[in-house]
Amino acid sequence: MLKWTEHALENLKSRGISKKLVEEILKNPDEIVTGKYGRTIYHKLIGNKLMRVITENNLIITVYYTSRVTKYWKGGKKE
Repeated sequence: MLKWTEHALENLKSRGISKKLVEEILKNPDEIVTGKYGRTIYHKLIGNKLMRVITENNLIITVYYTSRVTKYWKGGKKE
């Protein structure tokens, strides 16, 4: 089970994102990619936006929506 950083919890609140949604994305992402510093990033397309859940080791670092799908989307393949 992953633990939440304070930063991630603040992001949930300020961005109106539920923990339940994040947990669903972690269980069933559309794509998993490797980010900077070896972080694991879970992607889920929601409408025309991309939800990104960034983790490192056993921590959820941050969570956010972006409309810049083409910048981050790698093709929908899970690693």
